[in-house]
Amino acid sequence: MSISKNLKSRLATWTMMLALFFNPLGFDIIQYWIIQVTGSLWYANFVMYSIAGLFFGLSILFRWQSRKKIETTKDITV
Repeated sequence: MSISKNLKSRLATWTMMLALFFNPLGFDIIQYWIIQVTGSLWYANFVMYSIAGLFFGLSILFRWQSRKKIETTKDITV
């Protein structure tokens, strides 16, 4: 059970790191490539913010699940 908790905690950390990368702080090459593919800055921004939002959501979900397991195990052992 501790392996699952540890895995979800790591997934939460990695998805947060990816979300912060896809946020407007370090995505210049990917942004330029998406502009070339879509032909529009607005579509490229929408894609980048959608990817960032997806990873933020996954990070919150994994963090919530890893904490939920801890609270459940504490209630059972007490």
